[in-house]
Amino acid sequence: MSSLPTVVLVHGAWHTPLSYQTYVDALKKRGFQVHCPQLPSCSGISPPTGSLPEDIACVKNLVTSLVDDGQRVLMILHSYGGAVGGSAVEGLSISERKAAGKPGGVIHLLYLCAYMLPTGFSMGDIVKEAKFEEVLRENLEISPDGLTVLTDPGLVFFSGRADQSIVEKALKSFVRFPNRNFSDATTGCAWKTIPATYIRTSQDYAVPPIYQEIMLGKVKDAGIEVKIETYDADHSIFITEQEDMVQAAMNAVTDERNSV
Repeated sequence: MSSLPTVVLVHGAWHTPLSYQTYVDALKKRGFQVHCPQLPSCSGISPPTGSLPEDIACVKNLVTSLVDDGQRVLMILHSYGGAVGGSAVEGLSISERKAAGKPGGVIHLLYLCAYMLPTGFSMGDIVKEAKFEEVLRENLEISPDGLTVLTDPGLVFFSGRADQSIVEKALKSFVRFPNRNFSDATTGCAWKTIPATYIRTSQDYAVPPIYQEIMLGKVKDAGIEVKIETYDADHSIFITEQEDMVQAAMNAVTDERNSV
């Protein structure tokens, strides 16, 4: 379907593009062209070389090249990918580019239980506001080189609800993640100018419902309308509710708020 926009899928912390392969395949089956760049912070390299600013630059460079080529882009942001993508595509909306006489642009932001942060906020700020610092410390192991691993990633990302074979396959694609990225602040919030949909997950142990409520509250306080859909699902909703998340992408494409 040539009318469909190009998808740029921004993955979460500890994840890699391989973690999303079945979702990418399902999106392609529906006619999407999909890009899922590997973020520098999730390279697994020790000592850590990737930071939030580097991740933002990685995604911004990719999306800029696509829109300069005249393409319409749908951003799908999962978990930490929301902090990255929300900064990376600020100023790249299709309406802003059209006003500047430029081709292409981002038409919609689809947040999958992702960090939807105001400019200057970090993931750590949300953790503190939720008073979950101790919970986070209990679930993280930090190595001397500053990289983190989760003590029970299967539980955190799948809430103990998924088939064990699915969990084991997913865990093979995970890498360590720089601890400093939790305190890195965002540099933009594209959701102020680009229509957004937020997928809430009520059984999420990685970005718990209280985090999501806090972030959506800040968006509401900023006077921005976001379409919200709630699922009785875990953090790996792109796997456990995959067909629904493909349909969510299709719905985002036809959202009446999108600029043409």
